[in-house]
Amino acid sequence: MWSVNSVQTVTIMPLYASGLRKIRRNLLRVQSGQKPWVEKVGFFTPEQIAQINAARIAMGFPALRPEILFHGRHLYNSRCVADAYTIDQVLEQIVSALSDASVVDPSPPSVVIRNPNKRLDHRGKLVNDEAVFECSGREPYADLYSVVPDGDGLKQKPKKTIGSLGE
Repeated sequence: MWSVNSVQTVTIMPLYASGLRKIRRNLLRVQSGQKPWVEKVGFFTPEQIAQINAARIAMGFPALRPEILFHGRHLYNSRCVADAYTIDQVLEQIVSALSDASVVDPSPPSVVIRNPNKRLDHRGKLVNDEAVFECSGREPYADLYSVVPDGDGLKQKPKKTIGSLGE
């Protein structure tokens, strides 16, 4: 029950109500050898898309729309097949990475958002979940390409920085 002095905190959930269901369906389609669909599953917060687009425009790339697309083949192959995560564990990573608290790292060639709040994973490790977006194949939309539970102890690819791209 709410009292007069109660304060309600509203959290923006950057996944549509049907977003997780669509993501799960696509991952299951890949798992069973079927072709996944391209689905709109969520959106960047106004702050995230403003930061992403400011960085993209400064680098000569066009602005993106705030909606996030998902296909899932790469994510399934890299996390479920190569790293042996279950689909449910990948969904936890996605929910965490697509938090409204996530901060933008617009380092080329991909856009990355990272949840600064650590999450305890199924192995008992504290991880910071990152979402990696491919931003040219389905322009003007960002495609959720992968998630990375940074700190899980699995070998991660080195992060690219603007300096490493010769800029």
